[in-house]
Amino acid sequence: MTVTRDIPLSPTTGEPVSVVARRNRLGVWLCIISDVTGVVALLIAYAYLWALNVNGAWAPPKDAFADPVTFWVVALGGIVTAALIWFGYRTVARGGRGVAILALAVLVVLATFILQIVQLSTFPFDIQDGGYASATFWLCIGAAFHLSLVLTLVIGVVGRTRAGLINAANPYHARLVAMYATWAAIAIFLGALFATTMTVSPNTQSPPFGEFQQVPASASASPAASASPAS
Repeated sequence: MTVTRDIPLSPTTGEPVSVVARRNRLGVWLCIISDVTGVVALLIAYAYLWALNVNGAWAPPKDAFADPVTFWVVALGGIVTAALIWFGYRTVARGGRGVAILALAVLVVLATFILQIVQLSTFPFDIQDGGYASATFWLCIGAAFHLSLVLTLVIGVVGRTRAGLINAANPYHARLVAMYATWAAIAIFLGALFATTMTVSPNTQSPPFGEFQQVPASASASPAASASPAS
């Protein structure tokens, strides 16, 4: 007599949960890899501008660098959010509900996102005030983007968990969100590290950009140009 074991099926596609989870996990890894390229580009640009200090234009006016504490509070919020989502996922995978834990993750990431927006709106400089200002703005805009995406995803996980679509037999959507939240926390942490440790440029002999010089108007006219045409 052959005994068949029930295989959990995805409520959305009807396929085995393991098949859908494997395919979705690959998709999340590809999203993370593509996201890594953008974050690395921002970090390289920040480090390049900081090290080169072209025309002495790295520092903001009056050396008004941003408060480092806020960067680390935002980074801590991202780390706590990722930890809570992982905890919620493992709770669900063990047969618990995990809704309260995931809802707490929503509150933490929401508060962190609001703090990031407040930081962006209260910098003591504008985005055009030198290399540090523009690079820092973009690092924080990237952090706000990551936080907003994690917020949207974890809200969806809470809703699906309450509806019973994420459960012990099919917990993988929560795991996928936890994976992305972990990468988002790493990206925000790296941005905070750069923005708080690489402030004053080490290059005190800043190179000029090119060799162009303003030509005085009195020297721009040549004898040939000033001669009147022959009649």
